[in-house]
Amino acid sequence: MPRLRHCYPLNHRPSKVLERKKYYEKLNFSLIEAWFANKIDALKKPIFHVDPGHETGYCRKKYRNKLGKLLYFDIKDYNELRKMVLEYLPEDLYYDRNLYKDISKCMECINRKCQECHNLIGQELMFDVDPENIDCPNCGTLNDRINEASMFKFCYICFNRAIEHTIRLYEFLKEIGFNKLEVIYSGRGFHIYIYERQGYEMTQDDRRKLAKDVSNYGIAIDPWVTEGEARLARVPYSLNGLVSRICKPIKIEDIKKLDFWRSEEFIPEFMTIS
Repeated sequence: MPRLRHCYPLNHRPSKVLERKKYYEKLNFSLIEAWFANKIDALKKPIFHVDPGHETGYCRKKYRNKLGKLLYFDIKDYNELRKMVLEYLPEDLYYDRNLYKDISKCMECINRKCQECHNLIGQELMFDVDPENIDCPNCGTLNDRINEASMFKFCYICFNRAIEHTIRLYEFLKEIGFNKLEVIYSGRGFHIYIYERQGYEMTQDDRRKLAKDVSNYGIAIDPWVTEGEARLARVPYSLNGLVSRICKPIKIEDIKKLDFWRSEEFIPEFMTIS
Protein backbone atom coordinates (compact mmCIF):
# COMPACT_ATOMS: atom_id res chain seq x y z
CA MET A 1 0.00 0.00 0.00
CA PRO A 2 1.17 3.60 -0.59
CA ARG A 3 3.10 4.98 2.38
CA LEU A 4 2.05 8.60 1.84
CA ARG A 5 -1.36 10.11 1.35
CA HIS A 6 -1.62 11.48 -2.15
CA CYS A 7 -4.42 13.66 -3.45
CA TYR A 8 -4.83 13.63 -7.21
CA PRO A 9 -7.52 14.61 -9.70
CA LEU A 10 -9.96 12.12 -11.17
CA ASN A 11 -8.35 9.35 -13.25
CA HIS A 12 -4.90 9.83 -11.68
CA ARG A 13 -3.44 7.29 -9.28
CA PRO A 14 -0.16 5.49 -8.53
CA SER A 15 0.81 2.60 -10.78
CA LYS A 16 1.17 -0.83 -9.20
CA VAL A 17 4.15 -3.02 -9.96
CA LEU A 18 2.34 -5.36 -12.36
CA GLU A 19 0.88 -2.36 -14.19
CA ARG A 20 4.37 -0.94 -14.68
CA LYS A 21 5.39 -4.33 -16.02
CA LYS A 22 2.56 -4.26 -18.58
CA TYR A 23 3.55 -0.78 -19.69
CA TYR A 24 7.28 -1.39 -20.08
CA GLU A 25 6.88 -4.77 -21.77
CA LYS A 26 5.00 -3.02 -24.58
CA LEU A 27 7.08 0.16 -24.69
CA ASN A 28 9.24 0.60 -27.78
CA PHE A 29 12.55 1.64 -26.21
CA SER A 30 13.78 2.88 -29.58
CA LEU A 31 11.65 5.97 -28.87
CA ILE A 32 13.83 6.69 -25.86
CA GLU A 33 16.99 5.92 -27.83
CA ALA A 34 15.94 8.29 -30.62
CA TRP A 35 15.26 11.08 -28.14
CA PHE A 36 18.73 10.78 -26.62
CA ALA A 37 20.33 10.41 -30.06
CA ASN A 38 19.53 14.08 -30.74
CA LYS A 39 21.52 15.23 -27.71
CA ILE A 40 25.16 16.21 -27.51
CA ASP A 41 27.61 13.29 -27.37
CA ALA A 42 28.00 13.38 -23.57
CA LEU A 43 24.27 12.71 -23.12
CA LYS A 44 23.56 10.18 -25.84
CA LYS A 45 24.03 7.43 -23.23
CA PRO A 46 23.74 9.15 -19.87
CA ILE A 47 23.71 7.68 -16.38
CA PHE A 48 20.21 6.40 -15.63
CA HIS A 49 18.51 6.26 -12.22
CA VAL A 50 15.52 4.21 -11.09
CA ASP A 51 13.30 4.77 -8.08
CA PRO A 52 12.00 1.33 -7.02
CA GLY A 53 8.91 2.81 -5.35
CA HIS A 54 9.79 5.35 -2.66
CA GLU A 55 6.76 7.65 -2.92
CA THR A 56 4.02 5.12 -3.62
CA GLY A 57 5.34 2.18 -1.63
CA TYR A 58 4.66 -0.09 -4.60
CA CYS A 59 7.89 -1.98 -5.20
CA ARG A 60 9.14 -5.40 -6.28
CA LYS A 61 9.57 -7.50 -3.14
CA LYS A 62 13.20 -8.28 -3.99
CA TYR A 63 14.04 -4.56 -3.99
CA ARG A 64 12.02 -3.50 -0.95
CA ASN A 65 15.26 -3.01 0.96
CA LYS A 66 16.19 -0.39 -1.65
CA LEU A 67 13.19 1.86 -0.94
CA GLY A 68 14.30 5.43 -0.35
CA LYS A 69 17.32 5.01 -2.62
CA LEU A 70 17.89 5.97 -6.24
CA LEU A 71 19.75 3.18 -8.03
CA TYR A 72 21.98 4.25 -10.90
CA PHE A 73 23.68 2.51 -13.80
CA ASP A 74 25.23 3.18 -17.19
CA ILE A 75 24.39 1.31 -20.39
CA LYS A 76 26.16 0.00 -23.48
CA ASP A 77 22.97 0.18 -25.57
CA TYR A 78 19.25 0.80 -25.13
CA ASN A 79 18.40 -2.88 -25.10
CA GLU A 80 20.35 -2.94 -21.85
CA LEU A 81 18.21 -0.07 -20.55
CA ARG A 82 15.10 -2.10 -21.37
CA LYS A 83 16.45 -5.09 -19.44
CA MET A 84 17.24 -2.93 -16.42
CA VAL A 85 13.82 -1.29 -16.42
CA LEU A 86 12.04 -4.63 -16.72
CA GLU A 87 14.17 -5.90 -13.86
CA TYR A 88 13.39 -3.07 -11.45
CA LEU A 89 9.89 -2.11 -12.76
CA PRO A 90 10.50 1.32 -11.24
CA GLU A 91 8.10 3.91 -9.98
CA ASP A 92 10.19 6.44 -11.91
CA LEU A 93 12.99 6.42 -14.49
CA TYR A 94 15.40 9.35 -14.59
CA TYR A 95 18.64 10.34 -16.29
CA ASP A 96 21.53 12.49 -15.10
CA ARG A 97 21.74 15.84 -16.94
CA ASN A 98 25.34 16.42 -15.91
CA LEU A 99 28.13 16.32 -18.47
CA TYR A 100 31.11 14.29 -17.26
CA LYS A 101 34.61 13.81 -18.61
CA ASP A 102 34.45 10.12 -17.76
CA ILE A 103 31.16 8.45 -16.81
CA SER A 104 32.97 5.34 -15.58
CA LYS A 105 34.44 7.38 -12.70
CA CYS A 106 30.91 8.38 -11.68
CA MET A 107 29.84 4.75 -11.52
CA GLU A 108 32.54 4.12 -8.92
CA CYS A 109 31.71 7.25 -6.90
CA ILE A 110 29.97 7.03 -3.52
CA ASN A 111 30.30 10.73 -2.67
CA ARG A 112 27.90 12.07 -5.37
CA LYS A 113 28.77 15.70 -4.61
CA CYS A 114 28.87 16.43 -8.31
CA GLN A 115 29.14 20.22 -8.14
CA GLU A 116 32.50 19.88 -6.35
CA CYS A 117 33.89 17.22 -8.70
CA HIS A 118 36.62 17.87 -11.28
CA ASN A 119 34.94 15.27 -13.51
CA LEU A 120 31.95 17.62 -14.03
CA ILE A 121 32.23 19.75 -17.18
CA GLY A 122 28.70 21.13 -17.55
CA GLN A 123 25.00 20.42 -17.29
CA GLU A 124 21.99 20.40 -19.56
CA LEU A 125 19.86 23.47 -18.76
CA MET A 126 16.28 22.64 -17.83
CA PHE A 127 13.25 24.27 -16.22
CA ASP A 128 10.60 22.40 -14.23
CA VAL A 129 7.05 23.75 -13.89
CA ASP A 130 4.96 21.63 -11.51
CA PRO A 131 1.52 22.37 -10.01
CA GLU A 132 2.76 22.13 -6.41
CA ASN A 133 4.94 25.21 -6.94
CA ILE A 134 1.88 27.25 -7.91
CA ASP A 135 -0.49 28.69 -5.29
CA CYS A 136 -3.97 27.22 -5.73
CA PRO A 137 -7.30 28.13 -4.06
CA ASN A 138 -8.07 24.42 -3.79
CA CYS A 139 -4.66 22.84 -3.00
CA GLY A 140 -3.02 25.77 -1.21
CA THR A 141 0.66 26.70 -1.26
CA LEU A 142 3.61 24.33 -1.46
CA ASN A 143 3.98 24.59 2.33
CA ASP A 144 0.29 23.75 2.77
CA ARG A 145 0.76 20.60 0.70
CA ILE A 146 3.90 19.57 2.57
CA ASN A 147 2.15 20.07 5.91
CA GLU A 148 -0.67 17.83 4.69
CA ALA A 149 1.91 15.09 3.93
CA SER A 150 1.06 15.35 0.24
CA MET A 151 3.42 17.76 -1.50
CA PHE A 152 2.41 16.26 -4.86
CA LYS A 153 -1.23 17.24 -4.43
CA PHE A 154 -2.69 19.02 -7.46
CA CYS A 155 -6.01 19.65 -9.17
CA TYR A 156 -7.50 20.92 -12.42
CA ILE A 157 -7.00 24.54 -11.33
CA CYS A 158 -3.27 24.45 -10.56
CA PHE A 159 -2.56 22.11 -13.48
CA ASN A 160 -4.07 24.64 -15.89
CA ARG A 161 -2.11 27.38 -14.19
CA ALA A 162 1.00 25.28 -14.82
CA ILE A 163 0.12 25.32 -18.53
CA GLU A 164 -0.06 29.13 -18.45
CA HIS A 165 3.26 29.38 -16.57
CA THR A 166 4.90 27.06 -19.12
CA ILE A 167 3.72 29.24 -22.01
CA ARG A 168 4.99 32.38 -20.27
CA LEU A 169 8.31 30.70 -19.50
CA TYR A 170 8.74 29.60 -23.11
CA GLU A 171 8.05 33.14 -24.32
CA PHE A 172 10.41 34.63 -21.71
CA LEU A 173 13.25 32.31 -22.74
CA LYS A 174 12.72 33.26 -26.38
CA GLU A 175 12.80 36.94 -25.44
CA ILE A 176 16.19 36.62 -23.72
CA GLY A 177 17.75 34.88 -26.70
CA PHE A 178 17.21 31.13 -26.31
CA ASN A 179 15.83 29.54 -29.49
CA LYS A 180 16.58 25.81 -29.28
CA LEU A 181 13.83 24.78 -26.85
CA GLU A 182 11.93 21.56 -26.21
CA VAL A 183 8.85 21.04 -24.04
CA ILE A 184 8.14 17.77 -22.24
CA TYR A 185 4.94 16.79 -20.41
CA SER A 186 6.20 15.11 -17.24
CA GLY A 187 2.95 13.47 -16.14
CA ARG A 188 2.05 16.21 -13.66
CA GLY A 189 3.68 19.31 -15.09
CA PHE A 190 6.11 20.41 -17.78
CA HIS A 191 9.84 20.59 -18.48
CA ILE A 192 11.53 23.01 -20.85
CA TYR A 193 15.01 22.16 -22.15
CA ILE A 194 17.54 24.62 -23.53
CA TYR A 195 19.80 23.16 -26.21
CA GLU A 196 22.07 26.14 -26.98
CA ARG A 197 25.69 25.46 -26.11
CA GLN A 198 25.77 28.45 -23.76
CA GLY A 199 23.15 26.66 -21.67
CA TYR A 200 25.42 23.66 -21.10
CA GLU A 201 28.34 25.89 -20.18
CA MET A 202 26.61 28.16 -17.66
CA THR A 203 28.15 28.30 -14.19
CA GLN A 204 26.04 27.59 -11.13
CA ASP A 205 25.99 31.32 -10.34
CA ASP A 206 24.71 32.00 -13.86
CA ARG A 207 21.99 29.40 -13.34
CA ARG A 208 20.98 30.87 -10.00
CA LYS A 209 20.66 34.31 -11.56
CA LEU A 210 18.57 32.96 -14.43
CA ALA A 211 16.27 31.07 -12.04
CA LYS A 212 15.84 34.27 -10.01
CA ASP A 213 15.06 36.28 -13.15
CA VAL A 214 12.40 33.76 -14.12
CA SER A 215 10.86 33.86 -10.64
CA ASN A 216 10.91 37.67 -10.63
CA TYR A 217 8.99 37.50 -13.89
CA GLY A 218 6.21 35.77 -11.95
CA ILE A 219 6.81 32.27 -13.28
CA ALA A 220 6.78 29.42 -10.76
CA ILE A 221 9.62 26.94 -11.32
CA ASP A 222 11.55 24.50 -9.18
CA PRO A 223 14.76 26.55 -8.74
CA TRP A 224 16.85 23.52 -7.73
CA VAL A 225 16.41 22.06 -11.20
CA THR A 226 17.50 25.20 -13.05
CA GLU A 227 20.30 25.99 -10.58
CA GLY A 228 21.71 22.50 -11.06
CA GLU A 229 21.39 21.03 -7.55
CA ALA A 230 18.68 18.65 -8.81
CA ARG A 231 20.51 17.05 -11.71
CA LEU A 232 17.99 14.33 -12.61
CA ALA A 233 15.21 14.55 -15.19
CA ARG A 234 12.40 12.17 -16.01
CA VAL A 235 13.03 10.10 -19.14
CA PRO A 236 10.56 10.86 -21.96
CA TYR A 237 8.26 7.93 -22.86
CA SER A 238 8.73 6.50 -19.38
CA LEU A 239 5.84 6.08 -16.96
CA ASN A 240 5.26 8.59 -14.19
CA GLY A 241 4.39 6.02 -11.55
CA LEU A 242 2.94 8.58 -9.13
CA VAL A 243 0.00 9.40 -11.37
CA SER A 244 0.02 6.75 -14.13
CA ARG A 245 0.77 9.12 -16.97
CA ILE A 246 3.21 8.87 -19.89
CA CYS A 247 5.98 11.46 -20.04
CA LYS A 248 6.16 12.75 -23.62
CA PRO A 249 7.57 15.56 -25.79
CA ILE A 250 4.94 18.06 -26.93
CA LYS A 251 4.81 21.20 -29.05
CA ILE A 252 4.27 24.46 -27.17
CA GLU A 253 1.66 25.54 -29.72
CA ASP A 254 -0.40 22.44 -28.86
CA ILE A 255 -0.20 22.69 -25.08
CA LYS A 256 -3.70 24.18 -24.71
CA LYS A 257 -5.23 21.77 -27.23
CA LEU A 258 -3.96 18.52 -25.76
CA ASP A 259 -6.09 16.52 -23.33
CA PHE A 260 -3.44 15.36 -20.87
CA TRP A 261 -5.98 13.71 -18.59
CA ARG A 262 -8.05 11.70 -21.06
CA SER A 263 -6.09 11.21 -24.28
CA GLU A 264 -4.65 7.74 -24.97
CA GLU A 265 -1.47 9.55 -26.00
CA PHE A 266 -0.72 10.16 -22.32
CA ILE A 267 -2.69 7.43 -20.53
CA PRO A 268 -1.23 3.91 -20.28
CA GLU A 269 -3.41 1.04 -21.46
CA PHE A 270 -3.92 -0.36 -17.97
CA MET A 271 -5.73 2.85 -16.99
CA THR A 272 -8.13 2.70 -19.91
CA ILE A 273 -9.23 -0.90 -19.28
CA SER A 274 -9.28 -0.91 -15.48
